[in-house]
Amino acid sequence: MSKEMILYGCSRSSCTWRVKIALAIKGIQYEDVAVTDESMQNWPAFLKASPLQQVPALVHGEWSFIQSIAIMEYLDEIQPDPPLMPVAPVLRAKTRALAETVVSAVQPFQAHNETLVSRVGGEEKFKEWAEFWIHKGFAAIEVMLKDTHGKCCIADDVTVADLCLVPQYDNAVNRYNIDVNQYPTMSKIAEHCLKLEPFSSTRPPVA
Repeated sequence: MSKEMILYGCSRSSCTWRVKIALAIKGIQYEDVAVTDESMQNWPAFLKASPLQQVPALVHGEWSFIQSIAIMEYLDEIQPDPPLMPVAPVLRAKTRALAETVVSAVQPFQAHNETLVSRVGGEEKFKEWAEFWIHKGFAAIEVMLKDTHGKCCIADDVTVADLCLVPQYDNAVNRYNIDVNQYPTMSKIAEHCLKLEPFSSTRPPVA
């Protein structure tokens, strides 16, 4: 890359981890800036990069990008090899559907933050809420994978679908103690990917 990248992220954020896996796959060097508390969220450089005050945010030269899917697509377009999307239109659509199921139907409903916890009525109710949405999403993903999976979500090649699925799987197991044995296809794929260097080298420490 001709201009250095800066990634604003958080070690507990599955959205940040997705982007770090993509950067590792692409072999792109970047400055890793941790956003960990309110003081950082009021930092002018971060606010400029992320008006929503959410992570991840990627700065590349004079441009900044938010939302993990958009960032991963940008990385794939500026450095196409190795690709994060399959070639066939059907498989591209299946990849997007799996990724969006994680991004839209699971992750937002289990993201532990003060706003969501207070909205659902406290920690105990939040835990029930989060587990409901995790199971609902994982059950759907397990069905969706039947038509496409090999070692990874789409045949044997890592795609954006795996980059979204694996952090969510890891989060469900280690943060919410979800029994994933009922999702054998998804679990096998996730455990396979976790052994791959781009996933293992960027994996956040278990809290």
